[in-house]
Amino acid sequence: MNDQEINDLLNRYREGICTAAEKKAVEAWYSALDYKHTLTVEEFESAKERSWKQLNPIKKKKTTYLRYAAILIGLLSFSTMIYLISQNQRKQLIVETSMIKPGGNRATLVLGQKDSLDLTQLIIGETIESNGIVIKKLANGTISYAIDPTSKATPLTNKLIVPRGGQYRIVLADSSIVLVNSESELEFPSQFNGHERRIKMIGEGYFEIAKNPSKPFIVQSKEQEVKVLGTKFNIEAYRNDKNITTTLLEGKVQVTSGQQHILLKPGEQSLFDGEKIHISSAAIASNTAWKDNLFIFQSQPLGSIMQKIARWYHAEVVFENRELAQIRFTGSISKNQEIDQVLNLLEMTDKIKFVIEQQTIYVKAK
Repeated sequence: MNDQEINDLLNRYREGICTAAEKKAVEAWYSALDYKHTLTVEEFESAKERSWKQLNPIKKKKTTYLRYAAILIGLLSFSTMIYLISQNQRKQLIVETSMIKPGGNRATLVLGQKDSLDLTQLIIGETIESNGIVIKKLANGTISYAIDPTSKATPLTNKLIVPRGGQYRIVLADSSIVLVNSESELEFPSQFNGHERRIKMIGEGYFEIAKNPSKPFIVQSKEQEVKVLGTKFNIEAYRNDKNITTTLLEGKVQVTSGQQHILLKPGEQSLFDGEKIHISSAAIASNTAWKDNLFIFQSQPLGSIMQKIARWYHAEVVFENRELAQIRFTGSISKNQEIDQVLNLLEMTDKIKFVIEQQTIYVKAK
């Protein structure tokens, strides 16, 4: 009994076009299996026996029913084998991963020095007025700032705080869009006055800047500044990371650190290592995949990959040894997948295995 015959039978059953004997075979198989625990050999043999009796009640139809009994045994053998393997080899991972869930649209908006809003509590379409600004929740995961032209209030410094396991999109008062990644903070004025538009960022953000030649947009992150007029780019500058990575998709940006001034072109990436800015071709797909709810790894070290996974799933990662963090991987998967599906992809190399306890992922050698 091969897999194709099994699949064909199940497809016919789902479509309602199988024979009465085939229908009985599938239903007998289904009712015989108990997914609450791993089947023992005795339970498996008992399930086969009960199903066989249902399929072979009349002797003169022995040949026909033998065929369906063979199908049933194939179904039982194949399904039970898969079930036993998944239970015996992945039991701990499946049980424990229920505590680790994918991230979502979560953030807190701090207005000035005192008021703060949990943005997950705002209803879509709801508006809040603060210091001459109308803040509106446009959709799940997006808020916008609009200036009240009648207000003479002094602009306040606001802050968008995105926790581990979160991300959020904000439309600033100048119509620029920023998507802020997990464990990141964006500090910005409620409205841009003066000769420049300056904001501060810790963590990672993807920017689509509204053009305004007379008022350049400046992103300050740790020891680096990025100056633009109108463009699309990504900055990764987490608090505990030594490096700052800037990836340019469209337009031009000037990256400055100390006395260094570097002009980036589309498709280029700068890396500031704490001392010097280095320029290289950008792996745009992997560097900006997070904004499209994807993980894309292009020959990336496992240490870097697990750091991204930990931020999104709000987990901790512990490596058995440092060498494992240097193993490189290539692949892609949706960020909306359960954690075990993401880890299964990495385990396919047969070089590593994962053990999960509470909110901690342990990385071990196979």
